[in-house]
Amino acid sequence: MPERATNLAIIILAAGASTRLGQPKQLLRMGDKTLLAQICETALSIENQRVVVVLGAHCEAIKPAIEQLPVEIVFNEKWSEGMGGSIACGMAHLPKNTDGVLLLLCDQPFVTTVFLEKLLEKWRTSECLIVASAYGGSFGPPAIFDQQLFPELAELHGQKGAKKLMEKYREQLELVDFPEGEKDIDMPEDLIWLGK
Repeated sequence: MPERATNLAIIILAAGASTRLGQPKQLLRMGDKTLLAQICETALSIENQRVVVVLGAHCEAIKPAIEQLPVEIVFNEKWSEGMGGSIACGMAHLPKNTDGVLLLLCDQPFVTTVFLEKLLEKWRTSECLIVASAYGGSFGPPAIFDQQLFPELAELHGQKGAKKLMEKYREQLELVDFPEGEKDIDMPEDLIWLGK
């Protein structure tokens, strides 16, 4: 089977207010980098792709952490309405010739270049619409969506993120095991993953 085109864009979702955590998770440090800078650098490392970072809450405090990186920073004015709108906001900034989009969260500290390359390889060599990560008995981001789903991604709004598309197209979904994906940063007790 021939490999599909790989003109991939990457959207990093970093617009939330981190209300349960009590501080902007984007600026938490893991080693010598903020979580947001780390995921941006990981995204930039897989290939020479367009990387769009969607900010919202605490935008002016967060922006300096990534301004020096070759990413496009966009502001979602409706960030408080939920992740769906941030995805739609990011979709509006993709180049016209994009074949697929990789959605990343800023609070999964164990996403690595090696894992993203595995995800990308699965996407290149399959004919499915979505390649997602498997963890915690379910699936979610990081996930790659084929251009056929761009109109639906661009219409997302509210609290429902891309998971509802993964469920809708379950028969066109392939998974890559990523047990570390379950270790995200939402509550103060999750800081243990950062060695805090």
